[in-house]
Amino acid sequence: MKLKEIAEIIKGVHALEGQKKERVKVYKELSMVSLEPISFIDERKLIKINSDRVISKKQLTRVGDVVVSLYHPMIACYVEKGQDGYVVPHYMALIRMKKESTVDSRFIVQFINSSRGRRALSKRTRTFSQSRPTSLPIKVLEEVELLKEVNSLITRL
Repeated sequence: MKLKEIAEIIKGVHALEGQKKERVKVYKELSMVSLEPISFIDERKLIKINSDRVISKKQLTRVGDVVVSLYHPMIACYVEKGQDGYVVPHYMALIRMKKESTVDSRFIVQFINSSRGRRALSKRTRTFSQSRPTSLPIKVLEEVELLKEVNSLITRL
């Protein structure tokens, strides 16, 4: 089963800060330091931005989403209750489970952060580049084969 079969992968947005007179809305944006290696978002390390435009709700976090940094160290974090509405920057992606999917998104976090998941992503990334990969293309995320092994988090209750 490929990730794109059970989830939508959404690239983050390149949010520009507006001048004082051009400010449309104030958002909190994720940053690399707000993604903790132990799979959670540290809200103390968000960046406040004065956006020059309204950002699509599709590119804002929702409870149950998975945020993945597309650059090394490629950390995946689960979006908890109360962490919705954060801007996902262009160097990250959102994995949003499809409504018909029975896979719990926490399994995706566990998979991406595991040594098996990193090997699968790294192996797939090498098809795009001969050197050691430092970034993770969206296409690789979409095409990665998820493990079919039994996992207590794989099915929603």
